[in-house]
Amino acid sequence: MGGGKKQAAARRGLGPRAMAVAWTVIIAVAVVSTLVPAMLDFGLGIVFGFIVLITLYAWILRRIVFGSRAIPRWAKVTYWVGGALLVVGGVHAPDAFLALTGEQGTATVAYASTETGAHGTKYKQCWVDLPNGNDEQLPKTGACPGPRGAHVTVVYSPGGVIGPILGTRSELMWWWAAGFQLAGIGLLTTTAVLTVRDPVLERRLLARRPRRTR
Repeated sequence: MGGGKKQAAARRGLGPRAMAVAWTVIIAVAVVSTLVPAMLDFGLGIVFGFIVLITLYAWILRRIVFGSRAIPRWAKVTYWVGGALLVVGGVHAPDAFLALTGEQGTATVAYASTETGAHGTKYKQCWVDLPNGNDEQLPKTGACPGPRGAHVTVVYSPGGVIGPILGTRSELMWWWAAGFQLAGIGLLTTTAVLTVRDPVLERRLLARRPRRTR
């Protein structure tokens, strides 16, 4: 009997405090997984971000946080809308990173290489010599912005964490990443607060109900 009660309680889902901690972990992992991979490669960031969001929902939120309790329909909608906002914010994650840590300088067009994609597709990749002496490839594919030896303005990472972006610091679209990420975090946080409070309100209502006398 005791073991059956424990299993039933486990299926019931987490309590308010544990639920709040779980939501904090979910939001933190969602933000990191949609930002960091997108800094290295936008396509990778989209795929990896959605895989993590699906995993968090299916295994953490639905199975552990809520257990046997049904997730409210509105919470499902706000979770996926908030997650999509995080993924969209990752489009200009490199801009946000360079706006915080990058340096502006004049690079020299080095050469263009012909690369082969995963499905055998050929594409051009441009390489530039940065002011710090390193040669880096531009994150966007295509022909170089000028002939070999031409000077172009770039914002680059001194540590070579991500590729340089053509243009000046003022042209970086950091506000795109910041806006969508903050909107996604705000929506997920609101969802977390309301779903954490819901079981508490449910218990209070049950406690206030008068007991029936037999």
